[in-house]
Amino acid sequence: MSRRAFMLHSIAAAGVLAASAAPLGVALAQHPAPGASPVDAGKASTAEGDIHIANIEQLEEEARRILPPGRFAFMGPAGDGWTYRENRRAFSDYLLMPRRLQDVAAESIDLRTRLLGLDLSLPVFTAPTGAQGMIHVNAEIPNARGTGQAGALFVASGASSRPMEEIAQATPAPKWFQIYMNRDMAINRWLVQRARAAGYSAIVLTADALGPGQSDEFIRLGRPFPPDFSAGNHDPALGGRGNFRDQRRNLSFNDIGFLREASGLPVVVKGVVHPQDIRECLSAGASCIWVSNHGGRQMDGVPASISLLRRAVDTVEGRVPVVLDSGIRRGIDVIKALSLGATAVAIGRPALWGLAVGGAAGVKGVYSQLATEMRAAMLLMGVAKVSQFNRTHIA
Repeated sequence: MSRRAFMLHSIAAAGVLAASAAPLGVALAQHPAPGASPVDAGKASTAEGDIHIANIEQLEEEARRILPPGRFAFMGPAGDGWTYRENRRAFSDYLLMPRRLQDVAAESIDLRTRLLGLDLSLPVFTAPTGAQGMIHVNAEIPNARGTGQAGALFVASGASSRPMEEIAQATPAPKWFQIYMNRDMAINRWLVQRARAAGYSAIVLTADALGPGQSDEFIRLGRPFPPDFSAGNHDPALGGRGNFRDQRRNLSFNDIGFLREASGLPVVVKGVVHPQDIRECLSAGASCIWVSNHGGRQMDGVPASISLLRRAVDTVEGRVPVVLDSGIRRGIDVIKALSLGATAVAIGRPALWGLAVGGAAGVKGVYSQLATEMRAAMLLMGVAKVSQFNRTHIA
């Protein structure tokens, strides 16, 4: 079977397949040839309809085929990629312990989740990833739309290609705004107040990225940013102001209180993993702790996020939700994180791969596959609701 033989486009998808097409057939006959421009790639992957994905990791190979090498390398890991690989491997350290004869029927399985007052269709949401114009001609817009169609939360990056207001208008679904702190505190205040006015319900402070993450391959290829590359929230042509590159490096716990006061919204702190740092964040007023290593894209040689989750949950002691990203590729990965105490998990690269391959339909397809895998696993685990997972479900 070829590496493309894992997706099936519905009959609504621009007439690519007949309704009687076999499962796992080649779907996207309109894909551009390797090396096509990102504009062509974006246009070829925005046909209406559903994309059915059978394996999210194989989706990565399809995205690699579609995107020019530099665009794909932009998503690559830092350093030797050890942490990137460890994010996947470490899930195998945690084995699931099914319960039997629990009177759980398939139709009773409930993936719904509540996170910071938001009702979500499943405990998975889209992590903030910047510069999505590198991946799709319409940048974050179809990613936000596909996420919303799945009933999930979309987190818009402070490094987005499009302004936060355009992203918010793309979907009525719940949204958070992630900020990279600027040296100009007036710009920070302006950004978070814009976010609140646009309908974002929380501010995410990223603590583990103090500069742009660039893989060795991206650097080797000459950092091939497009000529019109810009940060949408700061671009004067898009109503922005301030210099996005003028980021603060000396972040402190005081920034949590500033963001709460300036925005009037809950503050989620992303990338804190040391217990003492977590305690300091809680003391400073953090409303959620986000365990992350930035998908191995910022610093190599640090532990996998899943390896640090249990300790973070124990440190929080139920005072606020704990969420996790980095390495989620399967429904059972989500279940393992929930069993260790996470309220929800976030996906970054899988959503970008879906974006590259099929626009909003590709992103929605990623969520559909994770939900399908979760339901099948929950039936076999004897668990009807995601809220029922606990450490007894880890062997």
